[in-house]
Amino acid sequence: MREAMARRLLRRGVSSGKITLPAVPGMVDEYVSMCNKIFGALGRRFTSDELEHLRSLLAKELANAYAGSNRSNIVISYDAPVGTVLNYFIQPQVSTLEESYDSWVAARKPPLFGINPDARVTALSTEIADPGTARVLDIGAGTGRNALALARRGHPVDAVELTPKFAEILRADAFKQLLNVKVIDRDVFETMDDLQKDYQLIVLSEVVSDFRNVAQLRAIFELAAECLAPGGRLVFNTFMPRPGYLSDDAVLELADAARELGQQVYTTIFTGEEIDVASAGLSLRLMTNDSVFEYEKENLPAGHWPPTGWYAEWVSGQDIFDVPREQSPVEMRWLVYQKTG
Repeated sequence: MREAMARRLLRRGVSSGKITLPAVPGMVDEYVSMCNKIFGALGRRFTSDELEHLRSLLAKELANAYAGSNRSNIVISYDAPVGTVLNYFIQPQVSTLEESYDSWVAARKPPLFGINPDARVTALSTEIADPGTARVLDIGAGTGRNALALARRGHPVDAVELTPKFAEILRADAFKQLLNVKVIDRDVFETMDDLQKDYQLIVLSEVVSDFRNVAQLRAIFELAAECLAPGGRLVFNTFMPRPGYLSDDAVLELADAARELGQQVYTTIFTGEEIDVASAGLSLRLMTNDSVFEYEKENLPAGHWPPTGWYAEWVSGQDIFDVPREQSPVEMRWLVYQKTG
């Protein structure tokens, strides 16, 4: 009888709300389960047919949002008037990559990415005997953490940055410090007309983690093959599976969802095979493949690990998988290639 009274109680209530979540099409069942629990707690329990209809609508809008941007959300609005009716509305919410990073500038206190250059980038720079004659291309330079440090070592630096506010900060800091940094504020894939063909080092730090497909990775390898001087290095970091992950047909569905969620949390995953395909046929040879976590922890200046509060978990793949670091099936790796031709 108490349960019967509770049903009547809930039907006299009036509820409304909005749920905003990243759009991950491969996890549609999790969205349905969440909605079912919330609506059921309000006394509006869906039938199997109603849940299937909800699932079809969610699947459609999740796909639309994710196709529009890997910084997209799905917004589920609902209202439940007196009685047993519940009305809901599903809407995609798409933001560009530039808009996402602009919000970082507005909402977070600097330094956004730490105060030190990457230890891996610094090590490659110190191998160059005469920095003044070794031009560097920093793609996705952000606010200049690597570009400014390389310029202070004497390198002439071309810094390509897509986000206008990042480019503005970088340009201002380079001007204040009288550093030889040329800021190119555009998408690096638009053209190569304003790039040199004699770079000794090309850097992409925390950039490939924003890519959406292997074609973009291939474009970077092609750019490096064309713009590096013979013997020059390409260095980038990317998330890769640990051995055994993404290789079994039984986990393909999980793999797709992990890739989609990864793109939403700056953690795009590429397998070793995909990277090999992307670099195939070009005059580039893989020189080193190191764990970002281990390399940076060991080689950053004492007292500066981790560089930010979020860095250690992020490079360990824990922004996708809420598990201890040693159980995460992916991690970020530093890859260094040398131009052989």
